[in-house]
Amino acid sequence: MRRKSPVPLFIGAIAVIVIAAALFIMIGKSQEPETPEEVIEQFYRFEKDGDFGNAWELFHPEMKNLFSKSTYIQTKNHVFMGHMGVDEFEVEIGKVEKLKKFTFNKEGLTFKNVRKAKVDMYFQSQFGELVISQYCYVALEEGQWRVLWNYNF
Repeated sequence: MRRKSPVPLFIGAIAVIVIAAALFIMIGKSQEPETPEEVIEQFYRFEKDGDFGNAWELFHPEMKNLFSKSTYIQTKNHVFMGHMGVDEFEVEIGKVEKLKKFTFNKEGLTFKNVRKAKVDMYFQSQFGELVISQYCYVALEEGQWRVLWNYNF
């Protein structure tokens, strides 16, 4: 009786591992926020969880020019957690609207095909209940929706 070679079994096992890894990568990529609504929701979910670093990653490059990542994280922690004494807050995101254009800053930088949603953040702080309302804008940057705030004042 002849012994079978373990090589086909070994090759089959490697193929299964490669296919499983490819599926895992594809599933991971599909969980990236893709729609304007998903990006806004993900941004404020990170903010709500105190994960300001990952929230910063969803900023448009123009926003990243306004704050370094470390400055954003430190300032958010300092103001909200430190000064306001807030551990958590609630977020309500309004309907996402389509805008033909959005002027980002007083220098006149304008984006086309932008989405906008009103965001209300509810804080139980050392100063009582506070509500901060802000419009969140998202614009396409290299095929991905990225967060902007209005600096046109």
